[in-house]
Amino acid sequence: MNKLLGLSLVATTLIAASLMADKTFADQTVQGSSATVAVNGTLGADNTNPDSKIPEGDDNWINVTVPTSTIFYNTPKDPTVKSPTYKIVNNSGRPVDVLATAFTADSTNVAPSSFSLTLQTVGTATNTATTATTNLVNAGAVNTSLNAKLITLANKEGKMTSTVAATAATAGDNASTFTYGGSSTATAMTQLKYNLGLTFKSVGW
Repeated sequence: MNKLLGLSLVATTLIAASLMADKTFADQTVQGSSATVAVNGTLGADNTNPDSKIPEGDDNWINVTVPTSTIFYNTPKDPTVKSPTYKIVNNSGRPVDVLATAFTADSTNVAPSSFSLTLQTVGTATNTATTATTNLVNAGAVNTSLNAKLITLANKEGKMTSTVAATAATAGDNASTFTYGGSSTATAMTQLKYNLGLTFKSVGW
């Protein structure tokens, strides 16, 4: 291998290593019998750290806090369905899409035909909900084709992209709240059980 080719390979390797540090992968073209490829590993990668070497869009970025259970109710005097306010928080180093993808009823449910239920998603002034109202139950029947993107949450620092300066990040955009709405004219007390399925997708930058 002549000196010029050797220097060319060294320069190519150094450029590749530099690009890797910026989370960009580059190829090197080798005109010879050997090559050196940099290997950078991370053990115990912290998905709350934006600088972690986890591939963009990988599910291992997902770190979201949601309630374990929720409730809704109404009274015979007021048909409007009410509920407490619940919170979804993205703790990860990347933005996350939040989707409602399933709503299933317990086999013991006997829902009245007057019953409707919606999921109300609220973002922030700078990060509004993609779908503010999602139909879960209509005339007592569950929405079996549920697939609604609710909101995209910023990363834990309030950043949607890597180009946003830390000083320009919007605090609170990594969280949203939700409640239940709807109505029922039933006057007899009826216990209902459902499961809400949420899906999270990491958003690369």
